[in-house]
Amino acid sequence: MKKEDYLKTFELMTLGMIEKNRDKLEKSLSKDSKLIHMTGKSESREEYIVDILNGTLNYYDYKIISFNISEAVVQLKAKVYGSSISWWTLKMNIEYIIENDLIKIKKCKVGLG
Repeated sequence: MKKEDYLKTFELMTLGMIEKNRDKLEKSLSKDSKLIHMTGKSESREEYIVDILNGTLNYYDYKIISFNISEAVVQLKAKVYGSSISWWTLKMNIEYIIENDLIKIKKCKVGLG
């Protein structure tokens, strides 16, 4: 697999977050994936998707600053846990897995970039 294939999965997840699109999120996240917020809170795939769909986590736009297979630095426009809409520069440590011949995100740990 090429770097571009991993980037496509990352962007599919990000678009799913912005569009509140369950299908895109499920296609990009492995069934047993873990998402770890910058607060340290860990969520399963289903918990994360529910928080996006119910409006606890709101994402509006993104810009990729740098990307390699194990790490992405992005600017993400978001409103989460009742905060105001802001641009955040985030460093995401990412682990992928091949699931049903597709690249999926197994773990994504987010911190301030």
